[in-house]
Amino acid sequence: MPSPSPIHRNQRIVFRVYSLEKKAIKLAARKSGLSVSDYIRRACLDQELKARLTDEEISIYKMLIEYRNNFARISNIIRHHQDFTQALRFLIDRLDKHLERFK
Repeated sequence: MPSPSPIHRNQRIVFRVYSLEKKAIKLAARKSGLSVSDYIRRACLDQELKARLTDEEISIYKMLIEYRNNFARISNIIRHHQDFTQALRFLIDRLDKHLERFK
């Protein structure tokens, strides 16, 4: 009989957990975009586990990028001694629009 291919996983490990632990493991696996098996395997082997960003976190991240770009524009305008009143008013209006979401 030929030996099993090292590429295919053919061994099982079974262990017991409390109901709450099972839910926590499933939730952590879902957040990282992995199956429970892959999540536990990576955790046990000290491999990288990254949580996926939620839609809200992605939205906030994009907003922060936009703010960073706007501040860079302000810096460039000031550096070149241009009249920046109009550009600054535009940025203030955009910030106000984003802040309205939090009220």
